[in-house]
Amino acid sequence: MVIEFGNELKVRRLRDEADRVWRVAAGHRALAEEIEASAEPESFQRAKTQRLRGEVAAHHGFAYHELANAAEIRAAARVHPRESPQWRLLIDRSFAAIRRAEAHHERAAAYTARTVGDETAARRHESAAREADGRASSIARDVRSA
Repeated sequence: MVIEFGNELKVRRLRDEADRVWRVAAGHRALAEEIEASAEPESFQRAKTQRLRGEVAAHHGFAYHELANAAEIRAAARVHPRESPQWRLLIDRSFAAIRRAEAHHERAAAYTARTVGDETAARRHESAAREADGRASSIARDVRSA
């Protein structure tokens, strides 16, 4: 997709951040495997903590990726006349990407809350993630039916 109006830097920065965070997630998962293989005392709990950190990082990576998608789509929308059908379609797609990013951030927050033992906050974040997913899906349905 061709990116205009300087968005290529924003998109590149967001994609680089997603890649960096995914590398961090992979590092946590690899460390979890190493810890499990060591059979040291408390290795199960330490490995579990590293896995959870990996999941949190992975969700943040997906969120950055979705935000990059949204920025890229918005740049594409700028070449169309405002309020034209093509412009509306692209703007709706960008909103759906933003909602998916929100859902991933909420899932990461739920993992974090659960890790520190705050089950109430974890359920609240999971509910917010489902709501964001629902908004993204309804936007996507509206876009397909248009």
